[in-house]
Amino acid sequence: MSHTEQAINLYRNLAQECDIAMALVDVLLEEQACLVKLETARLGELALQKESMMLELEKRYLNNIQIAQSLGYEPTLDGMAYWVDDLAGDERRLQGTYATLRETLQQAHRLNTTNGELVAEQLAGLQERISILTAAAVADQQPGSANTYGPTGSLNSLSGSGLTPRAVIR
Repeated sequence: MSHTEQAINLYRNLAQECDIAMALVDVLLEEQACLVKLETARLGELALQKESMMLELEKRYLNNIQIAQSLGYEPTLDGMAYWVDDLAGDERRLQGTYATLRETLQQAHRLNTTNGELVAEQLAGLQERISILTAAAVADQQPGSANTYGPTGSLNSLSGSGLTPRAVIR
């Protein structure tokens, strides 16, 4: 395959990867919106889409690395960059496309990290609520302790005291 054909093929491959990476960013933004709004119904579907796109990008990256290595370049991101630079003279769009791909993948990485932090924060809040409710349920089971929840869900320990029961759950 000629140098020009290699450049054109690599450009086409990277352009397809850009499309996948941009679609991944869209999925991650939608995932983030669902997490922020606590709309969990769609998260499973988004996770499957995200996984599929990430696997496809990884497969394409490994294929490109293998080709670059077979041509004498290091099997690293730096090796890919050198390969792109060497072929850029024959395909002027190659460097811009490669730069766009890297920037888009960095954005996807940042979004995925942020989404993971949102999930961890929500899980911690959920665990805290579960602990509060578990402690209240255990207290209800022990004789002589002030009941936290009565049969109707009201706070028994405040019944008849004239106080208005209040609970704050984050």
